[in-house]
Amino acid sequence: MKKRLIASLAILGLLVSAIVGTSTAQAATRTVTVWSPYSGGNLALWNAAIARIEKANPGLEVKSVGSVDMAKSLAAINAGNGPDISVANGAGNLGWFCGTGAWQNLSTLVAGRNGIKVNTVFTPSAVGYTISGHNRCGLPAVGTETFGFYYNKDLLKAAGYTTAPKTTADLLAYSQKLTKFDSAGNIKVAGFVPWAGYYGFEMDAMWLGLMFGARWYNGDGKAAFASDPKWVKAFQWQKDFIAKVYGGGDFKKGSQLLTKFVAARGDEWGAGHDFVSGRVAMKLDADWMAPMFCDPDGWNLNPCTKPAVSFGTAPFPVDAGNLAAYGSGLVGGQVMGISKGSKNLADAWIVIKGLATDTQLSIDYANANGSVPALQAALASGKITYPSIYQTFYDISANKNSGYHLLKNTGEHLEDVEIFNFMSAWQAGTTTDLKTGLGSVATKVNQILARNS
Repeated sequence: MKKRLIASLAILGLLVSAIVGTSTAQAATRTVTVWSPYSGGNLALWNAAIARIEKANPGLEVKSVGSVDMAKSLAAINAGNGPDISVANGAGNLGWFCGTGAWQNLSTLVAGRNGIKVNTVFTPSAVGYTISGHNRCGLPAVGTETFGFYYNKDLLKAAGYTTAPKTTADLLAYSQKLTKFDSAGNIKVAGFVPWAGYYGFEMDAMWLGLMFGARWYNGDGKAAFASDPKWVKAFQWQKDFIAKVYGGGDFKKGSQLLTKFVAARGDEWGAGHDFVSGRVAMKLDADWMAPMFCDPDGWNLNPCTKPAVSFGTAPFPVDAGNLAAYGSGLVGGQVMGISKGSKNLADAWIVIKGLATDTQLSIDYANANGSVPALQAALASGKITYPSIYQTFYDISANKNSGYHLLKNTGEHLEDVEIFNFMSAWQAGTTTDLKTGLGSVATKVNQILARNS
């Protein structure tokens, strides 16, 4: 009997050991790694939200790593040693992760029992900029990007203007009065610079298309650069603008002067920025530039008692044939997704859903950075404080016509690269056949789409 008892106890011990071992193993597998670009105070807000997720899900450990750029994340994911979740710093980079297959399609998880009603939880623009083609591969992270129109109040007042231009015709007329030349005939102050590569990259063609209501894709999913006549109108306007404002009617002269002006631009960040220094009177840019325009050193916008430049904000000017779109703008933002190599999909979904729908995180981030939340609950909370200058961006974000152009699964936002390259050649005068050039862009983008479908 004693031997049987000892044997039973031994077996029980083995069972307990096995159970403990299994429990330990399970605990070890319940680890989710998150890589983000956040640092400093923003990383602290992000990690506080992660702590709330861990508290609500006992046994789940989330390892947060900040200050990780997108290239590092993408390389690690494709090498098989990336995080479970990563954050892309801008919707224009969605194709990097979705088009390459680095991020998983989340459609099934979103529609599942523990899913998200994205159309009611997030703003319409956020729903749009987290889809690549028909691939729901991302969810909004906390950082949003709402683009509007900045103008130097003092320079406009000196030229006789008290409000921002509303149409592209207004923009040309304002710029003609605001632009100043030095004694050598070089541009001293530019009214507005419709120039690819001035301060920016893929956004340049985006704002140009938006002002004229040009489509990036047709209903059949093919590139619309050749089929939508509004692209022809947009690029012809750019050429006419350069000729009339900077060349005295001569496009070649205007292009040469702008090339020289852009080459001598000030630093993108700080007091040397052309808008801060008064070198350019009006520009299109993101909401997060407002703190720098106010305080180039400390990026302090609230309160902005002694701004570096007296500026106002407004919606994009639009073509007269696109007046219904006035009040709208480009709205994008940071996007996060689950890596193709994630070995713990269920918990990764818990974490990414928790971060995307954390109202407190959205409120705290908006108050700290001035960005417009992607989360409807945060907008409705009444707990977000922002200076009056930001009302423009909130209005743009809420406008039904606002959004980001619909990105396809093309990898490194290659459609943006193609139209940017064309825009650069067009403004330099090295490409002169507008319709043929746009047709070539459409062909290249369609080839990219076919290759990645």
